[in-house]
Amino acid sequence: MLCTLVLICCCTQIASATPPPPEYRVTYLLPNPVGPYYNQSVNLGFLVSSPHNSKGAFPAFPPLSEYRASRNFTYAKTGDPYFSEVWYFDNGDSFAAGRNELMAYVQEHGTISPVTLDLSEDLARTGDPYIAGLNATRVNATAYRANDTSGYFIVFSTDFFPGENYYIAYYGTAGRSDPGNATPQIKTLIMSCFPGFVDGGAYTFDPVLPLTTTTSQTAGLSFFAAAFAVMISAAVCFFGRQ
Repeated sequence: MLCTLVLICCCTQIASATPPPPEYRVTYLLPNPVGPYYNQSVNLGFLVSSPHNSKGAFPAFPPLSEYRASRNFTYAKTGDPYFSEVWYFDNGDSFAAGRNELMAYVQEHGTISPVTLDLSEDLARTGDPYIAGLNATRVNATAYRANDTSGYFIVFSTDFFPGENYYIAYYGTAGRSDPGNATPQIKTLIMSCFPGFVDGGAYTFDPVLPLTTTTSQTAGLSFFAAAFAVMISAAVCFFGRQ
């Protein structure tokens, strides 16, 4: 029984500490605008018009990374289309190359400008205590406007997974260059994934150097190691009394 207990604990520890592969990590920044993420003061319902995929979105940005995913949405109130596209990089060299390629593309096809998005008002209106309590409410972004889209790029590194982790994410309209009244809708798409993903961890906007802090993983391993030690101690005591 003791050997079985040890084997179960070890397997549980390994499974819990194993991060998802890169092809799944890219989907963490795709919006999931359901339930509490809706702004309750207005009707911001979205329909997901296609599942996420690695084939690109409309409009077609360059294939910056092999880890690439997109998701299309329809704003139910107006029928306007929106989309998000995300690229994930697990090393600094590929990230730098992808960022440079994207910069060349957007400068050729549209205009960009740095902005800070304040999501706090939108988060507070949800009426959900978890969502309203998130801290990552001010997001450094790059506004982009082109003939077929307007929206925001968010570029950052994070310690959510072990090693180097870089993201480039875009959230915007599809088929129109004038954002008009689309900003609240775009912010809703962003807040449905970004604040909860980075809250409680380290992240850096527009990173220059790699961020390889693994505090979250180390803490998790320490927790499972402590639990493992307690269970072993209890087992030894149990069998010692027999």
